[in-house]
Amino acid sequence: MMPTIGPAWASYTIEEVDGKVVLVQQQTTEEKPVISNAGSHLDASVAIKTEHEDSDSGNLFSITPDHTATIDIYNELFSAFYNVPINIPTTNIAASLTHSEQFTKLAEDLGCLGNLPNLRSQINATLLLHRHALLRAIKNDPARWLLLSLSLHNDSIYTEALIHMSGAHPSWPWPTPRSSLPEEIVRLITAKSFELNQRCTEIERDLLLLTINVGRGASSHPVSLLVNSEFDTWFVVSTFRSILAQEFTNLHDDDKGSLRRGTMYRKIWKGEGYMPYENMRRMMEQVMPSAVQNLSEDLAILKREASAYVKDLAKNEALLDVEGQKYQTENLQDLKAM
Repeated sequence: MMPTIGPAWASYTIEEVDGKVVLVQQQTTEEKPVISNAGSHLDASVAIKTEHEDSDSGNLFSITPDHTATIDIYNELFSAFYNVPINIPTTNIAASLTHSEQFTKLAEDLGCLGNLPNLRSQINATLLLHRHALLRAIKNDPARWLLLSLSLHNDSIYTEALIHMSGAHPSWPWPTPRSSLPEEIVRLITAKSFELNQRCTEIERDLLLLTINVGRGASSHPVSLLVNSEFDTWFVVSTFRSILAQEFTNLHDDDKGSLRRGTMYRKIWKGEGYMPYENMRRMMEQVMPSAVQNLSEDLAILKREASAYVKDLAKNEALLDVEGQKYQTENLQDLKAM
């Protein structure tokens, strides 16, 4: 093959050096080679040899049917030097991922990925076509996708994968082992997880201090158990805080609590799925019947205030979501990094 290197043309052969397949540059030439898009067929002019072969023998590496897929990858990779579009299957995200990994690994092994920006852009464009399927796939194995994103210089995949791992730390419910990541990425995940935990602690404190103010202007003040007319609302506020406190306690006592907190924060943000009115009404009828009259209004105020506190943390469902299947893809610069 003869890719462009500067103003001249360079000839390469694929050789095995120290047990590794590499591209070895041959004598340069000013003559531009002719290359066609041969699809999945190997160009007969590409020599594949090992370091033990006689360089003048012209022997080609024996290609068997078992090597067909590998040879297709080689052929398309070499064609990419001439801006011939590569063919990545798009039938499903798994097929696209496997093919993309094969392309990037081979290009990195041959030391030419940095010289093929079009290869990166074509792979990135193909992966992004999967949209929600791509996000679900990242959620199911973020470490694998982060490794690919480093090769592809794909900022969005990198950020999405980092968010999942930082949110779940120290839990690791994925098939690709943590040890497969570079050490600096592991340190980054730990640091971002610490920052996230601090944010969650601050928000939990704010939620446990939630109250309802009564009165207007200078006379506005938090409801008090010492004022008879405010006691029912104060009781609702205290019950609201008590239920949240129990939820936080259960979360912290769970070794896998980091995998569940996203669900809880999104419920608070949306105001749904926690402390439903009917359940609260039945409880109040048993312990404080007089609080039922204004319960709907008081509960709505508390949920609205709580939602505002967790909005920034929960607006991107991927931030802490390692279980759900629906996503909103907003960029989180505070968890992006290198």
